Amino acid sequence: MEQDKKNSAQRSRALLYVGILLCILVVAMAIYTIASNYKNPSKAHNQTRIIENIDRYFESRRQDFTIFDVPRNLELNITDEVKIQMLPTPNFTKLDGDEFDGEFVEIKRVDEVINNDTNSTINNSKDLNSNPNLKANPSQKLVINSSENTNIKPKPTNKPKLAIIIDDISTFYHAKKIKSLNLNITPSIFPPNDNYPNSARVAREFEFYMIHLPLEAMNYQAQEKNTLKVGDSSDKIESEISKIRSNFPKAIYINNHTGSKFTSDYDSLKKLFIVFKKHNMIFIDSYTTKDSKAKILSSEFGNKYLKRDVFIDNTKDEKAIINKLKEAIKIAQKSGFAIAIGHPYEQTFKALKSFKSELESQVDIILLRDLYEIYN
Repeated sequence: MEQDKKNSAQRSRALLYVGILLCILVVAMAIYTIASNYKNPSKAHNQTRIIENIDRYFESRRQDFTIFDVPRNLELNITDEVKIQMLPTPNFTKLDGDEFDGEFVEIKRVDEVINNDTNSTINNSKDLNSNPNLKANPSQKLVINSSENTNIKPKPTNKPKLAIIIDDISTFYHAKKIKSLNLNITPSIFPPNDNYPNSARVAREFEFYMIHLPLEAMNYQAQEKNTLKVGDSSDKIESEISKIRSNFPKAIYINNHTGSKFTSDYDSLKKLFIVFKKHNMIFIDSYTTKDSKAKILSSEFGNKYLKRDVFIDNTKDEKAIINKLKEAIKIAQKSGFAIAIGHPYEQTFKALKSFKSELESQVDIILLRDLYEIYN
């Protein structure tokens, strides 16, 4: 009997010791946890934040689907609806003068889809434009697949388009002045030579630029070095354009600096077009003469033809430049688009800055490449 009591007492003491040990371990673990969180409080906060984010994720998707509906925001199968607007067919009037010959074509385009200020091309816009039965109708919609980027939002607009090219760009100062305008200005950059040693590096300041190619003029004595002339051999033309391709590997569009004599000579211009085709380049006509053969050759080589409508700063006066910008707006409103060319004069930058709000209210200022893409 006494032995049983003795064994029972021993068991009780053993259980007591185990209980005390467990209590000590629990307290130690609590102290360790508190100390760890004190040393790294962000860990505990991050754990809480992760849990909250998970809750918000499922909360936001709780009502995404019903048995009567299709998925509205599956990240890999989202479609945005973009309204189609068609520009009306204009009645063109031929005007006299060197800066506008009245030769425009009808433009029909699907409104731009913008994400982070980057234009997205709607692949089947050509099919829409080729359908004569498709007319402007607010109820018509085009569905595009935006699965690659779920943030694409439509930016409906039916304003006419204006591309503003600034020629003769060659310095970092020019680049700075253009950027300060915060407009979709297209810089046209001189090929490098002794007078413009930094022009190739200046081009890297821009996401998009053109090449300003010196061509022979009828009456212009201060021609640039390496100006291509009527009668130049195909080898010489190839050599000059190859240098340009090497210095400007991303360049596609080229317009002429002066060049009234060269562009009016069919044979010389054809040699140039052959080389352009080899180097995947497209000619935009600065239209320094009405006798330009660029339109004929563009057609022969299967290219679209775009030409300058207005030189805005032949008179270096801010008010005069603004009046020329107004002229460009009127042409754009009549035809659907226009191309204006200026130069890096202080008066030009001042005019663009002071007239900026009115420009943006009446036309969409777009880069030359975008105008070329929507041109039909």
